Amino acid sequence: MKTIIRTISMRRIVTATLCLSAALCSCSHYYYVSNVQNVPLFKDKNEYRISGSIGEGDESSSVEVQTAVSVTENVAIMANFMRATGGDLKSTNYGKGNYFEGALGYFKPVKKNGVFEIFGGVGGCEQHHEYAGYGNGQYYDISDISFWKFFVQPSFGFTSNVIDIAFSTRFCGLNYYNVSSVSNSHENMNTLSNGSHFFLEPAITLRVGWKHIKGQLQYVYSGYLNNTKLNFYEYTHISMGISFALGSKNK
Repeated sequence: MKTIIRTISMRRIVTATLCLSAALCSCSHYYYVSNVQNVPLFKDKNEYRISGSIGEGDESSSVEVQTAVSVTENVAIMANFMRATGGDLKSTNYGKGNYFEGALGYFKPVKKNGVFEIFGGVGGCEQHHEYAGYGNGQYYDISDISFWKFFVQPSFGFTSNVIDIAFSTRFCGLNYYNVSSVSNSHENMNTLSNGSHFFLEPAITLRVGWKHIKGQLQYVYSGYLNNTKLNFYEYTHISMGISFALGSKNK
């Protein structure tokens, strides 16, 4: 009798372990990850900013580059790039994608150290996803997804030779297209291309260092504004990196 009880107990332990392992190994696929908000805090013409950072979210990791230049005393342009990956490449349950955006902006110094900025721009993303390990482990699918992104990003910040701090908010709309899949049956795939998806993304940026070079830390929260709640995006994005300031007053 004791042998039978021990056998049953061992089976329960093994079953529970296998279920827990399956739950831990399966990952949610996200089809939108917020990139770093570029907040250059310009104060004059012919200033340049370039920064590189690494970012983390719920399931993703990213490498990003941000650039900006002030072409007049109040007008600036920027270009940003992000490479994001997530999941487990070994088990072919992962996603990866590249995102690029450009923007035109207006900036105005406020007293000695304050700066107001607003940028508007457009970006594009291409992603590839592979799915395996769902259910009994025999499910497998591949999808390729693209989207256009339109955004407006106002910000206000404080800048000095030692520290920069900025509060920004980005309002953006996403339109998915070329949503293709082997079976088109997995999570959220049937609803991504149905209309536009809108987000409000507040962020805080901190830079500390010297006049020409500073370490940068940023936190972004993505709030989905559509009535229908879909689990296709990451809620938070945290990044850290390094920022360089160049130009007529920073040679």
